[in-house]
Amino acid sequence: MYYPEELIEEVRVRNDIIEVVSSYVKLERKGRRYFGLCPFHSEKSPSFSVEPSKQLFYCFGCNKGGSVIQFIMGIENLDFLETLKFLADRAGIVLPEPEDKNEREKFRLRKQILDVNREAARFFFSTLAGKNGARAQAYLKKRGLTEGTIKQFGLGFAPGGWNELTKNLMEKGVGKDLLLSSGLSIQTKTGELVDRFRDRIMFPIFDIRGNIVGFGGRVLDNTQPKYMNSPDTPAYNKSRELYGLNYARLSKSRKLLIVEGYMDVISLHQAGIDYAVASLGTALTQSQAWLLKKYAEEVIIAYDSDTAGQAATLRGLDILEKAGCNIKVLIIPDGKDPDEYIRNNGPEKFKNLVDRAISLLDYKIGTEKNMYNLDTLDDKLKLLNSIADILAAHDNNIERELYAKNYAQQYGISLDSLNSEIQKRRSRQLSREKAYSLSKNTVPEREFPELPKIDSRFGELEYMLLVILCNENRLFDKVSKEYGLDAYIDKGARKIAEKLYNKLEQNKTCVLAELLNVLDSREASYLVRVAETNSGLDDADKAIQQILNKLEILKLEDMQKQTLEMIKNEEDGRIRQKLGLEFSKRAERIAELKRLM
Repeated sequence: MYYPEELIEEVRVRNDIIEVVSSYVKLERKGRRYFGLCPFHSEKSPSFSVEPSKQLFYCFGCNKGGSVIQFIMGIENLDFLETLKFLADRAGIVLPEPEDKNEREKFRLRKQILDVNREAARFFFSTLAGKNGARAQAYLKKRGLTEGTIKQFGLGFAPGGWNELTKNLMEKGVGKDLLLSSGLSIQTKTGELVDRFRDRIMFPIFDIRGNIVGFGGRVLDNTQPKYMNSPDTPAYNKSRELYGLNYARLSKSRKLLIVEGYMDVISLHQAGIDYAVASLGTALTQSQAWLLKKYAEEVIIAYDSDTAGQAATLRGLDILEKAGCNIKVLIIPDGKDPDEYIRNNGPEKFKNLVDRAISLLDYKIGTEKNMYNLDTLDDKLKLLNSIADILAAHDNNIERELYAKNYAQQYGISLDSLNSEIQKRRSRQLSREKAYSLSKNTVPEREFPELPKIDSRFGELEYMLLVILCNENRLFDKVSKEYGLDAYIDKGARKIAEKLYNKLEQNKTCVLAELLNVLDSREASYLVRVAETNSGLDDADKAIQQILNKLEILKLEDMQKQTLEMIKNEEDGRIRQKLGLEFSKRAERIAELKRLM
């Protein structure tokens, strides 16, 4: 365990699951539960539930479940330690260093990388301000950036020498291994350390808590590559971060505008459009889409209008749509990027463009229209079939109907014929999705942990025993006497039983959400699944006794099989008689237990 269990439990208790989940999922109360669309798989009817009294979530569609800890691990794509830090920060709890040696080293390395990144940012900033930064200062001034903006975003300059940053940091006591782990230095074939970033304007990359997790560097001329980014490190994963989100998430607009580059983000913020962010040198990822959904009511995508930019926009739209974002597309005239458009036309005109951003459907259909010559009947037919495809894939019934009416009228066809084609496609699509789900029993958008391997006869009963025991701690003495740790057949259940029995012996109390703190995602999901599928048990005492009886019957039946085999192979008549007597007594006990069921 990385931290004392008492501290983990404090972090869990201080983060109410309804408050946490509500920042990602729109929940509606129905009785004692809250329901919403599952954020972990695509669905049209809410099957994701949260029960505040037990502080647990469970999806009846994909069977993912757990406490607030498992929820954050899944939706933020974090490991256990990162999740605990995330929730501790949210609750204002200061975590000590973890107890586990390996995790303690990872924790220290991450902290050391953040510290050395901060020192590097200071070095780059001071270099920009000095005489060696004159060219870079002139470039930034030419791009219209003010000193205040340069300071706000911590911009700097990496000098053109081979190892100036490396030498500076080593003089401050930073070791070779840390310089390599941080990605600030690289090792030559001769073993010498040199700077990764040379003769580049430097853009520190901040996480949402304001830590500098990495850097981006831009050349001042046409040298390739134009941009260079930090590699992934223990402190930085480019697929999880969004440049500028540390500022944009504080915007009052509740919008987020996705652009392509660092300079676009910075220029937009300087122009008062303080909700701009950028992905970091890669196509938009699903993890970034979840972040966008978390912090914005509306997501506007503004990539370049060239062919590559259009392809990136369509890929991004699909990812954002899967995340459930309310999406619009910003079209910038003449293929300009946001930075260039603002410098030429001013921020107010750009804000007008934002206000006129088009819907997801308008963009997709508009892209299709540009592919056809609408003077020919054949191309018009192809376009209308493409429109039917696009509308069929769209879930909002009202939007689908409005767009169908508009395009039927625009192209002189009956609404019935267009709706008929749309419904055909929707039926085929739903059939394919259902067939895929039934054949694969998987969820396409995100990969879920498999269920733990369960003993086919004893497993579910033993897990049920543990769930009821969490709900009714008072039954521990009875259960532990009749079904001690050595009695467990299922290996996973025995491992969990050891943890639960230990907690109940020491603290006398343990609820299911607390037990999940020490389990992996597979075990947690399965335990919550068992709890949900057996939530209608009214009499815990009776349920426990029935489970204990069933487990005893199974064990007695196994012994009966063994005894029959022994009788069959035994030649000594007296021993056969003794085995037969044992068999009869067990048969009577099995019959008695079955009468009690």
